[in-house]
Amino acid sequence: MVSFSRREETTVSRSSSPRRGGSQDCRELLFLQLNDWRSLQTDSYVLEERLKIYTLLSGRGVWQSSDSSVNVFSALDWKRCVGVSLWFLLPPTSSVADALSGYEAAFQGSCEGGKYAVAPLPPYLEEEEPHLEEEEEEEEETKRPLHDLCFHLLKLYRDRHYSLQQLLDPLSVTWQRLDYRLSWHLWGVLQALHYTHLSSSRQGLLHSSYAAQLESKGLWHMAIFILMHIHDHTQRERAVKEMLALYCPLQETEDSQQRERFLTERLLLPETWIHQAKATRARRHAAHQQEALHLYRAGAWSQCHRLLIQHLASDCIINDNHNFLLEFLEGLAVPERSATIQDWDTAGGVYLDYIRVIQTLERIQQLENAGYELERLHSDVTSLCSRIELLPCSCARDRLAQSEMAKRMANILRVVLSLQHPLSIPLARLAPHIARLPMPEDYTLEELRGLTQAYLQQLVLSQ
Repeated sequence: MVSFSRREETTVSRSSSPRRGGSQDCRELLFLQLNDWRSLQTDSYVLEERLKIYTLLSGRGVWQSSDSSVNVFSALDWKRCVGVSLWFLLPPTSSVADALSGYEAAFQGSCEGGKYAVAPLPPYLEEEEPHLEEEEEEEEETKRPLHDLCFHLLKLYRDRHYSLQQLLDPLSVTWQRLDYRLSWHLWGVLQALHYTHLSSSRQGLLHSSYAAQLESKGLWHMAIFILMHIHDHTQRERAVKEMLALYCPLQETEDSQQRERFLTERLLLPETWIHQAKATRARRHAAHQQEALHLYRAGAWSQCHRLLIQHLASDCIINDNHNFLLEFLEGLAVPERSATIQDWDTAGGVYLDYIRVIQTLERIQQLENAGYELERLHSDVTSLCSRIELLPCSCARDRLAQSEMAKRMANILRVVLSLQHPLSIPLARLAPHIARLPMPEDYTLEELRGLTQAYLQQLVLSQ
């Protein structure tokens, strides 16, 4: 600790920073005093700390004594170096930009006194020497020195067009190259201040890197929040959908429901995107019923219809699980939806009409007078008989379902005609449709044999 006499205290107060009312003349006199001590070689008897104070008060950062160099900045970090330059070395009218320029010259060695200030290293390099050696090797390779984030911010303050790529580099804050937390949030602040001169590729790197960082911690829903900041609509939609496809669970839990509410209510994400992701996951697990459900909720009418026909409809027909199939088909039958399905009339529409015919017959059988209903049902059944053979059959299961439908339509047609004509079934109205139905050969022969016998009986009775 250096102690001053009253005379020296008066000198210090008069020659303090010009910004605090210090006298410039007194500062020049102090510099002359230092030079006199050097010429008389009496400076060697003055404490080094006292020489540093006199050098600083004279407005110099470094002074060459008779036997050594007195460096005011030797024990200061870079932020204090900038502050000292602004408060003591520059005129009162100087700006922060002037102080920064003077400090840059001091640590780069481009000024008269050479290199006499420390470089603006990030805090982790100032504190940990092993990292310093490692980063020095890296600087030799990349030819790009690492500087503290605050230093970059000062340079941006001085020049609005300063490179944001260096400023947002994670290495300016932490030794972890993939830690983009502060960089991403700082980019948001800079955008709010109208600093937008960052290339699209670097913006994409910021968003994707921070999203990957959150994803690795299990915070995939927050990663989607980050990805929602991508400016390009197509890239943003693709990135969000890919993240949903990876992590949207099929089994609903309290946690998954909370995350989905966050996505739809806070981020205003379309629910159809979530159902598309769940449909993709269900497809990977061959969970066809869940896939159909989520495709339907996602509004993918054509894909839902294709899945129903290829994997679910035949099983529902064989097992008489009509209600499950009907729930989907009635939703798809809405005109604006069925119009987007290419083969609706020869696939889904046939299954829907088949189930409705069965339900209509059950309802008619409970009525006492259903003449009009029977006539309309007869028209529906005859139309359906000619369309069942159009159903796509790609496997034995599909052919089995088709034959079951054909056999049931033959029975229903016979029942309808018997209700319309209680005394005698008009075989001429029954035979053409029976022959057209895609039934197994043995069943078709049995039906035709029965029709032949009934026809012969009618001929005998008519004679």
